[in-house]
Amino acid sequence: MTSWHHLSSDWLNWADQLAPAAQKINRHLIDALDLPTLARAADGRGLAVLDLASGVGEPAFGIARMLADNNDADEALRGQVIASDIVPGMCAGLAERAGAEEIGNLSVVAADMEKLPFGTGTMDAISCRFGVMFCHDPDAALGEANQVLRTGGRAAFMLWAPLVDNPLFSAMDAVLGNILGTGFADAGLDLFGFADPASATARMARAGFGDVTITTHNPAGRIPERAAFWKPQMEMLFGPQLRAATDAERGAIDAAMFEALRPYVTDGHFQVPICFHVLAGVKG
Repeated sequence: MTSWHHLSSDWLNWADQLAPAAQKINRHLIDALDLPTLARAADGRGLAVLDLASGVGEPAFGIARMLADNNDADEALRGQVIASDIVPGMCAGLAERAGAEEIGNLSVVAADMEKLPFGTGTMDAISCRFGVMFCHDPDAALGEANQVLRTGGRAAFMLWAPLVDNPLFSAMDAVLGNILGTGFADAGLDLFGFADPASATARMARAGFGDVTITTHNPAGRIPERAAFWKPQMEMLFGPQLRAATDAERGAIDAAMFEALRPYVTDGHFQVPICFHVLAGVKG
């Protein structure tokens, strides 16, 4: 299992640059929470939303903006967001970014999602973007999420679909394996623990969730072909290994990544698909 404590600087370095792309795909996760329906059921109380493994702030920031008092789109849609992460350095950077963006209805709590420091039945909704698969015991984390939700509350998890459907990760795994002798398995990274939909929905049900759904999404960006667009993901997952690499090795990695992803270049742009699931359920 990887240690995220060594990666917080890598994540924070890319936070602002990656936020627009993150917000585009986060809508699938936020839609699965169905916050307007939860808000109507809360009858003016104001929602309490917990975001797990918040990293540098998404989707916690987007949800907080939806629930802010100055959001006039839906009078009933109000509430507070708790952004949480197991890494104190990540939490510190996250809090600083929230302050700079003047997000007033968001608080930050350092929390291990396998042992959440919140009371039973205290949250209306829980979101988690590409986080639960990295837990030491993901099923314990799902159970904890169910425990802190109110009856009728919703949880939604964004998860990577299989490696074969994510050519960026396939290329990254092969290239880093060839040049640095390390890939996902060597680094203790299990990105694809929830890739199989049948297994993922069964795990959600075992954790106590009802009305379990899973949807699969395949967006593709459009990025100029000279852009080394894999660098953020690579540094956020393999920061220590890349810092230990020589300049020649880093150059070779970029050259090999360009070559591996060349089949996805059309009209001077990379169009590399990504594939992920959104797994959602309701506390009965």
